[in-house]
Amino acid sequence: GAGGLGREVAWLIEEINDEKPTFEFLGFLDDFASNTPEGYPVLGTTDEWLKQPQAGVRVVCAIGDPLLRYNVARKFEAHHIPFATLIHPTVRRSRWVEFGPGTIVCVNSSFTTNVRIGAHALFNPDCTVGHDVDIADFASLMPGVHISGDVVLGVGTYFGVGSVVINKVKIGAWSIIGAGAVVTKDVPAGVVAVGVPAKPIKQNLRVPEGFEYPS
Repeated sequence: GAGGLGREVAWLIEEINDEKPTFEFLGFLDDFASNTPEGYPVLGTTDEWLKQPQAGVRVVCAIGDPLLRYNVARKFEAHHIPFATLIHPTVRRSRWVEFGPGTIVCVNSSFTTNVRIGAHALFNPDCTVGHDVDIADFASLMPGVHISGDVVLGVGTYFGVGSVVINKVKIGAWSIIGAGAVVTKDVPAGVVAVGVPAKPIKQNLRVPEGFEYPS
């Protein structure tokens, strides 16, 4: 993805390499864009590249929308393409934090202890995650999201800018938490919840094919 998040991730890679040479950034794959304002190379579409993937190359799905990221990542997984995990040098974390493949963690985020993060999760700048938190695949945290201890985040959950989750809360798969919302109790799967305290207002209609809403 050569959009806004993708270009931010290119900067993230530069910051990682400034701290310690780690990655050779080859460029973007994008199904719609052919260039970027910064002049980063766009190598072609995902389908074009997957016809002749380069051996030894890892990818990361730099798309903010969790459903689009899910669909693109699944396409690459079907071709057995390996994923990189990108963590900014300023990120603070104990040694008891696990990051899954394809996860992206941006500048000034922090994770305390016994935190388990699945594949292809996204943490924008200035996010915090407390103790004993489980975060499933494809979770997306926008800037300044704060997750308290003993929280469980389901697959594909999305958290708007500045949202907060208090202790011992579970949020179901493919639910959206609005910007600035404060989650004080469990949120079911597949809903959009907003406000202080956050309350579900409608179903999330952008979910993977085959997803079943709770009855």
